[in-house]
Amino acid sequence: MILILVMEVKMMDNIKEKVLSNGLNVIAVQKKKLPIFQLSLVINAGSVDDPKGKEGLANLTANLIDEGTKKYNAIEIAEKFEELGTNLSISVDDWTTNIGIKSLTQNVEKSLELLSDIILNPTFPNEEFEKVKKRTISNIISQKSDPDYVSSILLSQVLYKDHPLAHPTEGYENSLLNIKREDVIEFYNNFYIPNNSTLIVVSDLEPSKSIEIVEKFFSKWQKKVLNIKQISDINYPKGKEVYIYHFPGINQAFVFLGSKGISRDNKDFNKFRIVNYILGGSGFSSRIVKTIRVKYGYAYWAYSRINGGYKRYNKVFEGSFIAGFSTKVESGNHAIELLLDEINKAINEGFKEDELRSAKSYYEGSIARQGQTYSQVANIIFNAKLWNLPYDYWIKDIEEIKKLNLNEVNETAKKFLPKDYVILVLADTSQFKFDLKGFDKVEIRNFKLNEN
Repeated sequence: MILILVMEVKMMDNIKEKVLSNGLNVIAVQKKKLPIFQLSLVINAGSVDDPKGKEGLANLTANLIDEGTKKYNAIEIAEKFEELGTNLSISVDDWTTNIGIKSLTQNVEKSLELLSDIILNPTFPNEEFEKVKKRTISNIISQKSDPDYVSSILLSQVLYKDHPLAHPTEGYENSLLNIKREDVIEFYNNFYIPNNSTLIVVSDLEPSKSIEIVEKFFSKWQKKVLNIKQISDINYPKGKEVYIYHFPGINQAFVFLGSKGISRDNKDFNKFRIVNYILGGSGFSSRIVKTIRVKYGYAYWAYSRINGGYKRYNKVFEGSFIAGFSTKVESGNHAIELLLDEINKAINEGFKEDELRSAKSYYEGSIARQGQTYSQVANIIFNAKLWNLPYDYWIKDIEEIKKLNLNEVNETAKKFLPKDYVILVLADTSQFKFDLKGFDKVEIRNFKLNEN
């Protein structure tokens, strides 16, 4: 493990960064393991940028970006990448669009020629637009019978309410029907611009050489005035709210608790990671699993997790704390009580030394492995840039975690574990009757995933 750390820290010493004349921020790092060239283009264009009533537009735009250019149609693009042995990946999350390639270094120029054509010259053919939109709608409809999918969407709705984070990345059936080809073109023109993007390269080449190659193919990307859309603050729950959604015909209750967390740049972030690991983030050794699954046998899975939020145009959005499980309807109320009891015990009584030692040991091993793959290195670089952290921040995380004492961790549990939260229950309400007390609001609803 020590050897791995030394090698990865040394790699982070060989990073170069250059802002091209068009505003594109290019960061390159050398990883000599294999003759691989991996590129990740991260554009500030996520589902939070979807217009109201047209949720899913960012995702649809990204999924159409490789469906045709002025030179090639969709089939020709796919065939050319295949001939080069180059993998193209496209993904959209709440905040960003990520378009990447992984190529043999010997084929990098041909791969980048094709990739730059896709980014700079998409035509969004109407036939492909209709196909992709129809396929996305079909996928949404097919998942409406999946309680895991439904509960994850509904949790976002009740946790974030009117905030743009409340809707799924893929949008809704009705919102996609509202999207026209012209909307995709407008979204592309507004967001797919170099001065709204960061490009990260991890390859066996010298970083200066990687930047030189990128500049050759992306310098013609036209800079534009960036019309920044201000995303509103997240109004996390104040009080204790319960939303029970009727899902007919299932014999399980899917239960999730959501609340405000903290952001990655918070000085207590590593302490909160330890808190979450002990409480519900460590699988069978976590308190939530030991109680709900092992002791009572109520659930096959149970967990808690945190995310570090995001920073967009220097504005910080705090992350969330989520806990959840599924159980038989007859044990639903007691299992919810047990979850709340474990959270309250962590707040009021804290943790123990042996739990802290176990958490430290886990993070010392898991964080050290985070810089081994090309994708992991690119992710490290992006997070460092996003949060203004040193490129070896993940190594510093290990050092900080090793020095934590039990009092610091327990004080963090008191400070950040939820006192205010929403609880989502997805169940057949003809079988499940919520009978717990002490909540500010309890509401029963029928689920709708096609609302705008």
